[in-house]
Amino acid sequence: MNGADIFRGLLGLNLAYESFDWLEGRGLSGFEILSSVVLTQNTNWNNVLKALANLKSAHITTLEGLKSLENEALARLIKPSGFYNTKAKRLKTLVEAILQDFGDLENFKLEVSREWLLGVKGLGEESADGILNYLCGREILVVDRYTQRLASALGYEFESYGDLQEFFQSGVEAEAEGLCEILGRKAPLYELYQILHALIVAFAKEYFRGKKLSERGAECVRKIGGQNVAN
Repeated sequence: MNGADIFRGLLGLNLAYESFDWLEGRGLSGFEILSSVVLTQNTNWNNVLKALANLKSAHITTLEGLKSLENEALARLIKPSGFYNTKAKRLKTLVEAILQDFGDLENFKLEVSREWLLGVKGLGEESADGILNYLCGREILVVDRYTQRLASALGYEFESYGDLQEFFQSGVEAEAEGLCEILGRKAPLYELYQILHALIVAFAKEYFRGKKLSERGAECVRKIGGQNVAN
C-alpha cells in the first residue's frame, strides 16, 4: 500500500471534503491563508474564520497593516482563535520576518524555503508545510494528527513527521493522472496533496471520536486496505 492507494480509497468513500475553506480556489486571500496557519494552532477552523473576519472588519488585510498593529490590538482581533496573546506575537514575528527578508508576500511565495520557515519561532513542520503548500503552491503534503490516526488505523506506525509524510506522499506523483481521472478533472500535484489532506481530515471528522475509530470507520478502513484495524 502507498499514499496513492489510500487516496483512491478515500475518494471511494464519498467524503464531504470539498467545502473546506483552505482548499484551492475557495476565496481566501494569500494574507488570510498565511494568517490562518498560525491561528489554527490548537483550535478549530470555525474559530479561525471568526478571527479572520475580525481582521477583515478592522481593515487588516495586508502584511504591512498587520505589522502596524500593537500586539495587544492584534490579540483582541484574533481572540476567537484562542491563545491569542501567543498567536499575536507569533504572527507579528512571522510577518516582520517576511517583510524584512522578502519585501512582500509575492516575493516570499516565490523564494521562501522550508528551512527559512522552520527558523521562525512558533512554526513547526506542519505549519511550515501548510504555508508552502496552501500559500506557495509547493508540491508537499501537510500531515497532522488526523494523518497519524489514519495511519495507525491502517496498521502503520511512524516515528517521525517526515516518515509519515513520505508514506502518504508515496505514489501520488507517479499516479497523478489516474487520480485526476477519478476526480474528473486535471489538478496540479500541489492541489492533489491539498485534496488528499482534505480527504484525511474529512475521514477523521466523520469516523473518529477522539482517537477511537468508530465501527463504521473500521469497515471503511478495511475497504481502503487496512489489514490490522486499530480502534
